[in-house]
Amino acid sequence: MQTANKKNMANFLVAYLLSAFGYEFIFFGMTIYVYEVSQSAFKVGLFAALTFLPRLFASFYGIVADQNSRTKVFAWATAITGCLVTLMALQSSIAWIYLIWLLIAVFLTFIANVRTALMTEIMTQDNYLRGNSLVLILLNSAKVCAPVLAGAASAAWGVASLFYCTGMIYCLSALVCIRIRLPAANTIKRERKIMINLKEALQYTRGNPDVRFLLSVGILWRLFIGLQVSLFVIYIKSYLLGSDTDYGLFMTTIGLGSILGSLAGPWVVKRVPYSSVIFWGMSLHYASFIILGLLHDFYAALIVIFFSYIVFYATLVGLHSLRDKATRVEIRGRVYGSVTALLTPPAIISMLAGGYLTSLFGVGNVLLGAGILALTSFYLLNRPKINLILH
Repeated sequence: MQTANKKNMANFLVAYLLSAFGYEFIFFGMTIYVYEVSQSAFKVGLFAALTFLPRLFASFYGIVADQNSRTKVFAWATAITGCLVTLMALQSSIAWIYLIWLLIAVFLTFIANVRTALMTEIMTQDNYLRGNSLVLILLNSAKVCAPVLAGAASAAWGVASLFYCTGMIYCLSALVCIRIRLPAANTIKRERKIMINLKEALQYTRGNPDVRFLLSVGILWRLFIGLQVSLFVIYIKSYLLGSDTDYGLFMTTIGLGSILGSLAGPWVVKRVPYSSVIFWGMSLHYASFIILGLLHDFYAALIVIFFSYIVFYATLVGLHSLRDKATRVEIRGRVYGSVTALLTPPAIISMLAGGYLTSLFGVGNVLLGAGILALTSFYLLNRPKINLILH
C-alpha cells in the first residue's frame, strides 16, 4: 500500500508539472504575441481577462469533479486541451485564435480545479502542508523554465512551434495521469440538482470562518494585484525600456522567488501562527508593488520582485493548507470551484481597468496606486486582529 501511494504521488506530481508547464509555456508566448501585434495595454488586458472568463463557471466544473473520478476528469481535460492547442497552430486569424483560446481556457479551469482536489485525495491531512509546498514548487519551476524555453522555441521555429510543443505536453500529462490508481471515493449523487450542489458549496463557504476569510483575502488580491498579469510585459518593455529577454528574465526571477518561498513556507508556518504569517506576508507583498511603481532601474526591480514572491509564496503555502484543512473532502471540488468563480469578476475587472488606466496614467503610477489600495484594504480587513498580531 505504501508503494502504491508513492507511485500515485509520483504520477500525480509529474502530471501536475506537465500541465503547469504547458500553461506557462503557451501563456507566456501568447502574451508577448498579443502585445507585439496590438501594441495596446488594453488589448493585452482583454486577452488576459478572456483567459479568466470561464472561471466564472468554475462551480459547475467542481460539481463534475465531485461526481466523477477526479483522475479521469484530470486526464480527459488535459487530453482535450492538448488537442485544442495543436488545432490553434493551424489558425492564422487572430479572431480564431482568440475563440479557440477561450475553449482552452474552459479546460484549463477544469484542470486547475480538479488537480487541487486530487492532491488532497492522494495526500493525507497531516501532509497537506507538504503537499501544497510540493505543488507550488512544481508550479513555479514551470514559471522559471517556460519564459526561457518559450522564447528560444519561438525564435528558432516560430510562434506555431509553441502550440505544437504545448499540445504534446498536455497529451503526455494525460497519459501519466491515467496511471494514478485510487480507491473509489465518495462522490455526490448525480440525480441531485445542480443548484442544490451549488447552494451547499456557497453555504459552506459562507459558514466556515477560515474559508470566508481566505476568500476575502483572495478577492482583494485579485482586485488590486490581478492586473500584474497583463501589465508586467508593459512595465518591462515600455516603462523600463527592456527587451523580450529582459521580460523573460523578470518572469524567471518571479519564478525563482516563488520556488524559494514555497520551500520556506512549511518551515515558516510550523513556527509562526497562521494569522501572523498571513498578515506580515501579504503586507510586505503589497508594499513591493508600491516600490516597483517608484523604481526606474531594471535590476532594482528584479531584486524587489524576487523578495516579493519569496514572501508571497511562503504565505501562500499557509493559506492553501488552511483552506484544505477547513474544507470537507467530499465537497472540495464544489467549494474550490465556487471560490474560483467568486474570485474571477475582480480579476477580470482588475486586468481591464489596469490596461485602461495604464493608457491614461502610465504603468508605474498604476502599480503604485494598486499597491497602496491593496495594502489599505488588507489593513481594513484585518483591523480587528491588528492589535492582537502586533502584540
